[in-house]
Amino acid sequence: MNLELGCGNHPTPGCIHHDKWKHSTHVDLAFDLQEVPWPLQDESVMMLLATDVFEHLKLDVQTWLDECWRVLVPGGTLSMRLPAYDNPYSFRDPTHQRIFHPESFLYWCPHAKGTVWRDFGRYYFGEGYTKWWEQRSVTREVKDIRFLLCKMS
Repeated sequence: MNLELGCGNHPTPGCIHHDKWKHSTHVDLAFDLQEVPWPLQDESVMMLLATDVFEHLKLDVQTWLDECWRVLVPGGTLSMRLPAYDNPYSFRDPTHQRIFHPESFLYWCPHAKGTVWRDFGRYYFGEGYTKWWEQRSVTREVKDIRFLLCKMS
């Protein structure tokens, strides 16, 4: 299944649509992303789409990223648009819990260029941690950043 998290009023065609509550007929699944584990089976999702969603969570990034990893099939993808560190509007919204840099997710990407994973990421998440990602792309979208991550098995 392709699952859009936080679909709001503009659901993406071809996805099952999630939101925090069933505010419209197009919302197929309703649950709070801040309550983990999410009511989804392990490895039951092929693609997760989260546009302007995760920056609002009070959860630690590792917590929600690990939950995405849990529900995705091996090789499944996570596409998310997040507020950019250099976009002044990222700070305007008082519900934003954090902003992101193009290298923010390299801490979870062992095969990424550079030394972020080698020097930091492989130590940060604890001994035996195995929920790694491949960062497929990072692009500017509007004034924010679109990340495409692929779950490594």
